[in-house]
Amino acid sequence: MKLYVDTADRVAAESLLATGLFQGVTTNPTILQRASKGVADLEEIYRWAIDAGAREVFFQAWGEDSATLIERGEWLRGLGREVVVKFVATRAGATACAALAARGAPTLLTAIYDPGQAIVAAAAGATYIAPYLGRMNDVGRDGISEVVAMHEVLVATGSKTKVLLASIRHVSDMVALARHGVDCFTMAPAVAEQFFTDPTTAEAARTFEEAVRETSA
Repeated sequence: MKLYVDTADRVAAESLLATGLFQGVTTNPTILQRASKGVADLEEIYRWAIDAGAREVFFQAWGEDSATLIERGEWLRGLGREVVVKFVATRAGATACAALAARGAPTLLTAIYDPGQAIVAAAAGATYIAPYLGRMNDVGRDGISEVVAMHEVLVATGSKTKVLLASIRHVSDMVALARHGVDCFTMAPAVAEQFFTDPTTAEAARTFEEAVRETSA
């Protein structure tokens, strides 16, 4: 099981990475913008994420043609060996993904909405695909079924490409997909905190601590 924090907020990311439960940090230009960050901040983000224990840091290449995406993807890889380069699943993005994957770089095709895109990602040699579960549901698709189909395509064909689920809003959605074998998830810090907020578990913890105090008096 691999869990990731989908944020460029240093405080939130470091808090969750400190638990030892999260594999790394995922970002994209929109996430950077929300944190008032940009391309100039990527080296700093990489450095603090690694210092906090991240084993993978995802940065997205930008540009409208494959040559530009490849050039910028190579630059992102130059930031450090833990960088995974993300490309949007357009024709240009898939072409750039294939080029970097052929050179041994870990890659991810993002903004995946259709199982057919999983086939393209596998052909490109992508390390991961990132389906946007919440956004699929927003446009009227059955997101769970679509992601299960993607996972089944990859497993049935023996592809090494893995689903890294994104746009997650509820832990229950992760549970539903984990039951089908999906084992990589990236989530906003607020969603990650849902793992630790079960009221019955909290009550059990209080009861245990009270028992220790009473028997240690």
